[in-house]
Amino acid sequence: MRKYPDSCQALEGRFALSGATVIDVGCGNGDTVRWLAARGARAIGLDGRDMLARAMAHPAMGTETYVEGGAQWLPFADAGADLILFLASLHHVPVDLMPAAASECRRVLKTGGRVVFVEPVYRAGAYSDLTRLVEDESGMLERAQAEIAALAGRQMEKEHEETFYLERSFADYEQLVDFFVAEAERRAPILAAARRITERFSAVAGLDAADFRYRSICRLNILRKVAS
Repeated sequence: MRKYPDSCQALEGRFALSGATVIDVGCGNGDTVRWLAARGARAIGLDGRDMLARAMAHPAMGTETYVEGGAQWLPFADAGADLILFLASLHHVPVDLMPAAASECRRVLKTGGRVVFVEPVYRAGAYSDLTRLVEDESGMLERAQAEIAALAGRQMEKEHEETFYLERSFADYEQLVDFFVAEAERRAPILAAARRITERFSAVAGLDAADFRYRSICRLNILRKVAS
């Protein structure tokens, strides 16, 4: 299993980004949108209003734009996008709306365009032991993978599938919790439980807890739109 520094590096060199129209669905704080813009893409970040405010608080690269919306209804014209990204975002779409999100990908992509899904994989002893303390998303992840598999047979074809991992520290987890858990009274017990888990794993590895690194395991799927 290959290691990447971050999810963007899993995409590096796979696509011709300069001049391409790329939509990042569930763009969060906009890191990927800015990464795309720096490579010459017409990068568009899509998310809810609160997340877009966080994204736009960062200095712009100059070519990126942000649009409020959801995966189940992409506010874009038919056949206008070269690339659509779902980086750990498809499983956040309500289950009953996942088929609509898949249909929207087909509508918005150009023929030959690609949709990229990167979704977490739960595995004991990995970073998911910590992330599930915030929310156990195992059921949603399974449903998202089923929808990706089904999409491959609906005017889309599978181009690539790969499992890879990122390295994450306890400090990374603290940042994640601060970002997603607004209530201080909820954050404290989550972080305490995560620290106990990290101390246990790091002791077995003979490391200080601050030096221990988890594997954050992800599955990459790339699908290409074929002519109808």
